[in-house]
Amino acid sequence: MSVDGVLKRYLVPVLLTLAVPVASHGAKADTGERELPAIRELPAAQLAVVSAGGASVSQGVASEPARAHSGSADLYVPTFFHPVAGTYDLVVHFHGISSLQERNFEQAGVNAVIVSINHGVASDAYAGAFSSPRAFDALLANTQRMLDGTGRAPGARLGRIALSAWSAGFAAVGAILRQPGSPERIDAILLADGPHANYVASHQVNDKALEKWARFAQSAMRREKLFALTHSSIPTVGYPSTTETVGELLKLTSLEKEPVDAVGPRGMRPLYESGRGDCHVEGFEGQTARDHIDHIKAMGETLLPYLRDFWSRGS
Repeated sequence: MSVDGVLKRYLVPVLLTLAVPVASHGAKADTGERELPAIRELPAAQLAVVSAGGASVSQGVASEPARAHSGSADLYVPTFFHPVAGTYDLVVHFHGISSLQERNFEQAGVNAVIVSINHGVASDAYAGAFSSPRAFDALLANTQRMLDGTGRAPGARLGRIALSAWSAGFAAVGAILRQPGSPERIDAILLADGPHANYVASHQVNDKALEKWARFAQSAMRREKLFALTHSSIPTVGYPSTTETVGELLKLTSLEKEPVDAVGPRGMRPLYESGRGDCHVEGFEGQTARDHIDHIKAMGETLLPYLRDFWSRGS
């Protein structure tokens, strides 16, 4: 099959399904992580890895959710959301159609506001968008304005922050973690089929690119933070797969894999689980575009419950 045929058969359905806007980005950030190769160079399964008004309130439950849009950001305020002690918790999710996270939030019942951010389909676009320390602050300020406009949290100030990502969105989280002082501001990180890194030699994963993830995972192991991720078994060409990357991360944090024989959400089949404290890692079978997409669609059952429980106990 020709390259154009592969694109039409595999990539277009993935993008249409997830409604991720495609854009070209000339600037490339120096991230220490591997920029995912050009889409035309990738096999079909790997293509999915890089693509992918106010309501009245009665007794703390709104009659309908609130939504707002600004630039690359889509805000969603669930019906059950309510500020606590004058503050609101925020989940910033990178990559993927906002309606998927709306459903995930409704399913998991996380009492927080969520803003979905999309910057195309490649990891370097996400890393570049948050290479400046001012970018994340600008995002938070924009989210506050959108929330104020819904009338759902009058006078409430920002409380806890969780960063969430699917696929290429991991690079935005990594860029934010590299900013001085940012790890201290972030309460939790959730990664669906991520992260990736780069090779320093033939099939030797660059540990330096994983240091920021390892530090956050170690904080979670001490129950100071929450770090949770899932990954597929999709092979990659030219850079480490999530299986390789996460495997190296487990070595850096001295975590062992425990085999699992079960059926997960959406028929996903877990291979192993690992973790300690509030660090949770789960690897799954699956090497197709559908398997990759399952990781974002299943977040309401795989990852967000960890956040709900972590925040519910006052962490």
